[in-house]
Amino acid sequence: MPHVFVPIVAIITIFPGIVAVFWVVFSTIRRLKMARIQSEVHIKLMEKIGSSQEFLTFIESESGKRLIASISLEQPRREPYSRILASVQAGVILLFLGIAFLFLGGHFANAQEGFYILGGLCVALGTGFLISAGLSYRLSKAFGLFNRERTIGKLAA
Repeated sequence: MPHVFVPIVAIITIFPGIVAVFWVVFSTIRRLKMARIQSEVHIKLMEKIGSSQEFLTFIESESGKRLIASISLEQPRREPYSRILASVQAGVILLFLGIAFLFLGGHFANAQEGFYILGGLCVALGTGFLISAGLSYRLSKAFGLFNRERTIGKLAA
């Protein structure tokens, strides 16, 4: 690999690393603030409720049900659709990125090897994500997770 490409590769790899660190830091700060605010609201609400009978009445109301549902900071997504779709999106993007790198490798004689390596990695990762999405879909369907979500949605309504 010629020395000309070392700074380019360094910039391409360092920038996403810095972005990832900032994303982790700011998402953690956001979650801590949300936890603090939720904690304060719950404490104030519990102070206003005098007896256990008032608490039971409140919990059975629509507002109480929403409070119980919001106790968790971040509700995990239980529906398999969003996870499968995310895998498909990542797979398609990586697959096309890999194809683009392979195409570029054929046009730049000096950097041919680097483009082929990146292209091969991206194609392999993209194909892996697509296979993973297909397997997740088949397993979710076999386990009845798609039908269960519809049944739970009907019961909640």
